[in-house]
Amino acid sequence: MNNIVSVDWLKKNLGDEDTIVVDCQYDLSDKESGYNAYLNGHIPGARYADLEKDLSGPVKKHGGRHPLPNRDKLQAALEKLGINENSNVIAYDRQMGAMASRLWWLLGYAGHTNRAVLDGGIKAWEDAGYGLESEEVEVKRTAYPITLNEEMIVTMEEVRDAIKRGEKIIDSRAEERYLGQNEPIDNRAGHIPTATNLFWKNHLNSDHTWKDKESRGGVTKENNAPIIYCGSGVTACVNLLAYHDAGIDAKLYPGSFSDWISYEDNPIEP
Repeated sequence: MNNIVSVDWLKKNLGDEDTIVVDCQYDLSDKESGYNAYLNGHIPGARYADLEKDLSGPVKKHGGRHPLPNRDKLQAALEKLGINENSNVIAYDRQMGAMASRLWWLLGYAGHTNRAVLDGGIKAWEDAGYGLESEEVEVKRTAYPITLNEEMIVTMEEVRDAIKRGEKIIDSRAEERYLGQNEPIDNRAGHIPTATNLFWKNHLNSDHTWKDKESRGGVTKENNAPIIYCGSGVTACVNLLAYHDAGIDAKLYPGSFSDWISYEDNPIEP
């Protein structure tokens, strides 16, 4: 299936037993608002995945603000959502695909290939005049043993080595954060040395839909798979989706900038 599917496609396939819709709405500034928004109205049949409770591991000294869940936790999250090897998983949010792309990426990390992000998210669904429901969906738990693809990620040490080798490193945050002009979250400002900036929202239109592939820009093929990061490994997944959708391999630095700065001797550039 395509990495990005339209609301019309979803409307047509909604109700198919293999179509699993997951609501990923989440607001970093109000951690309960995503679930409350889900309860207030979601795409029929959608079940809810919480960024921190389901799609992240515990925060420690290192690893960043949204560490990847370990295999057992990720497997439990997918099983709780009713996902199995035959599922076509469609993720959406109201955050321009940021949270949905995190689930999309995690599914690939777990070896699940039939996954997509809903183009335009719940906003596009509403704009199309399609209805919502407010009842929480009862989900039949599945058994889905997974194997993590460690080739999709890089460690902090591997980022250090990539800098020395001159490999492509991409910072997905807004330009003012990349330049160190404004840092609203982390306790140090700037970016990882040699990284270039490709703001994740550059792939999207103002109505939250994805631009045509030819209009996205900034996605380039390198000799090595580029390393992509953001603040904590969430919005970087939008850039990863854009690269994957262009047929280009890229890797995630999961801890991203919040992990990089947790090591006092790691340099940063303004």
